[in-house]
Amino acid sequence: MLTNEQLHEKLLQLSYEKKQLERFKFLNDLILSGLNAILSSDKHEQIFQKLFAVIHEVINCQHIVLLLVDEKKQHLELVRSTNEQLPGTALPLDALKNITDNTLNFFNVQGLPWWNTYFAKTFHSVNSVLSHPFQTSQSHYVLLLLSDKRGAFSAQIQELLGSFTSFVANTLTQVETRKLISERDQLLQRQQRIEQSLLQQEKMASLGQLAAGVAHELNNPLGFIYSNLNTLKVYLADLEKVIRPQPGTDKSSTDIDVDYLLDDGKDLIEESLEGARRARDIINNLRSYAHPDDKTTTRMPLNQLIDSAVKIARTHIKHNAVVELKLCTDNPLVIVNANQLNQVILNLIINANQAVSHGKGVITVVSGTQDNNCYFDVIDNGSGIPAEAQSKIFEPFFTTKDVGQGTGLGLSLSKAIIDQHRGQIELQHSNAEGSAFRVTLPAVIL
Repeated sequence: MLTNEQLHEKLLQLSYEKKQLERFKFLNDLILSGLNAILSSDKHEQIFQKLFAVIHEVINCQHIVLLLVDEKKQHLELVRSTNEQLPGTALPLDALKNITDNTLNFFNVQGLPWWNTYFAKTFHSVNSVLSHPFQTSQSHYVLLLLSDKRGAFSAQIQELLGSFTSFVANTLTQVETRKLISERDQLLQRQQRIEQSLLQQEKMASLGQLAAGVAHELNNPLGFIYSNLNTLKVYLADLEKVIRPQPGTDKSSTDIDVDYLLDDGKDLIEESLEGARRARDIINNLRSYAHPDDKTTTRMPLNQLIDSAVKIARTHIKHNAVVELKLCTDNPLVIVNANQLNQVILNLIINANQAVSHGKGVITVVSGTQDNNCYFDVIDNGSGIPAEAQSKIFEPFFTTKDVGQGTGLGLSLSKAIIDQHRGQIELQHSNAEGSAFRVTLPAVIL
């Protein structure tokens, strides 16, 4: 049985332990609330502000200073301080190297060279300093806790600060990661806008080359439409003489062959309609090619895409080369952006046309299937690509043409388009007898 004295000691011990537990619970609740506040922040400044507030509540110190190692690892830069009078000039890292690597507890900093040089003038009454470095994925920080009291920071406080700042470092890492992801997405969007702009510029350059051929091609159907309409005008005037004769004129005395006018008139109308359809098709093909691309992809027969591009190309190259089509009978399906693939085909045909001799060019477009892929080849009988240039032809702005004759973007943009379609474009061969390019695309498996 316990004596009164023993009971009294036991009560004192329990009271002390209760106070310690209450103190621990208070600190734990405070730290948890601080961590929740920090975790809810999405900016460095907000996190640092709440970090300082929590430290002031948990640890008895007069001032807090946060320093950052610069990117070149030559200086320590002031990030935040509870004393606005602290100079914001960068501090040489060599002089403060010891505080950036390990947690250090200085019981009395008075007289230390680095303290006297950089901090004593601002914090003249400070005696104790607890320095604690911590790192995020992108940055290296040093946290300084300052107290006027000598030996103010115990090992328990040191351990508490280390645990707390590790949570802060993880939070900062998450913020930095989100920022990097956001910056990456913005750069990707900017890259896509630049690629789209270059793609459209290349289209406009190609359209400029096609303009003369298109004008000539439109001139033919429009020319005989105009001629046919003039002839029909004469026919209508003759028919009017028969249908509405002048007073005193005998219809039977006219030498107008009404049956011929009607039959030939029908032919003239049919020819004019065919010419209008030809002009409409030329304009529609050209408009489809020139329209700015979106990201829409669709399932289309490969041969149909090739045929559409060849119709446009022929208006430009018809007096210089002929295009022969050798398309496979199974006509594989591909999932593509039709406008973009149309431009790739057109770029290859126009490049081939520029490589052949005037009036003697033969450009062959071949399609086929291989395993789960389909392909098309553009083959010419031109002079070929110089051996030293073959490894560079897909580089942006590289061209073997004379100044002003090419942008050097056609093949590089074609490669970018095919890469986006998970395909491949390659130069199969090139010599004095001609060149051959192959484009391979994933085929739709039915």
